[in-house]
Amino acid sequence: MRDAVTLEAPAKVNLYLEVGAKRRDGYHDVRTVLQAVELCDLVEVEVSGGVGGIDLEVQGEAPAGEDNLCHRAAEAFLEASGKGWDVRIGLVKRIPAAAGLGGGSSDAAAVLRGLNFLAGEALDRPGLMRLAASLGTDVPFFLVGGTALGEGRGERVTPLPQAPPLPLVLANPGIPLSTADVYRRFDEGGGGESPLGSAEVMGEALRGGDARRVAALLFNSLQPAACALAPQVGALLERALWAGAMGALVSGSGPTVFMLAGDEGQAEELEKEMGRYAPLVVRIRFRSSG
Repeated sequence: MRDAVTLEAPAKVNLYLEVGAKRRDGYHDVRTVLQAVELCDLVEVEVSGGVGGIDLEVQGEAPAGEDNLCHRAAEAFLEASGKGWDVRIGLVKRIPAAAGLGGGSSDAAAVLRGLNFLAGEALDRPGLMRLAASLGTDVPFFLVGGTALGEGRGERVTPLPQAPPLPLVLANPGIPLSTADVYRRFDEGGGGESPLGSAEVMGEALRGGDARRVAALLFNSLQPAACALAPQVGALLERALWAGAMGALVSGSGPTVFMLAGDEGQAEELEKEMGRYAPLVVRIRFRSSG
């Protein structure tokens, strides 16, 4: 028996991220509006009869072997499903690591989706979501995709009405930024600023496809901490607004900055301009679920 499936693993941006105080378990409560985008890794999952061995092949910048979240996802699925398979995972990395775009989490979710498909949906939806949450905060979102609200640590995910394919540009300064370091700086600074809107208001703006209103509501509690740790991030934000972006924000814990554009023409101009300041600049659109 040998079966295989290839899936896209999309990146995400946080259009709204409100971070609360640190909890007793060391995590923070968050309310975030997550949006999948067109930038994707590719994940091939192949299974064959065996004893539960896992082989991971990586093209691009990502660890191979047990340090990769894909490997852990496969281990967790085999244990939860009771499948005695050998698993081969082929990962083509396009999403930069430690960038605030959720690439590793998306790859892990793709492995779960692929294995569950090949297993004939051995795990039901709630079971698969619980398994995803055990792997990482963002992994459950990538089982849902599209436009969604994340709560708790971010692992409680509720689909929202899907946003239209608004154009945006990603600019990454080419430096990694540790999520733990950003949260530590956030705590040292006494927390973030108060948002102007809310996750619900952002959801309404997305549903209406009003790019200008969405841009006005962009918010990230972690942005000041990311800028303090990596001044290049603050410089990219300033240049994005100077270049005419409708709005610009750090995604997640950074360092990637995304810019909303009014139309494809403006997005193309932003891509050209930001290419002067960042080694990785990508012009893409929002991606719906499914």
